[in-house]
Amino acid sequence: MPLTWTNTLSIGIRQIDLQHQELIELINALEAAHASGQRQAALEEVLPKLSAYVLFHFATEEAMMPRTLGDHAERHRLQHQVFTERVEALRSMPPERIDLAELIAYLKQWLVEHIMKTDRELARLIAANSR
Repeated sequence: MPLTWTNTLSIGIRQIDLQHQELIELINALEAAHASGQRQAALEEVLPKLSAYVLFHFATEEAMMPRTLGDHAERHRLQHQVFTERVEALRSMPPERIDLAELIAYLKQWLVEHIMKTDRELARLIAANSR
């Protein structure tokens, strides 16, 4: 079942919210390709786009983190690093060994949890620092 953007996923930073919407669209495209039996397209076209966009998005978030965020910034960046390493490890596997259903489930779960916890906290801290 595809992810749907709702206001409950909004963190209140327009640029980040728009990027989260794009990430959801890319995950949904990966799932749609998989569901329609287009495994090769999913692995060779959609997954690389998703991986590149994730790096762009993480760089955007990290650039917004003021130095004063300390521990949050460190934990946030570590989450990004672990996620990136896991996706890249999967992408480096032989295509026949990649379980797309498992990958899609992981991507959905990770993104929603990251938005609802870590990114919301980032937005709160940025707002508090701008006062």
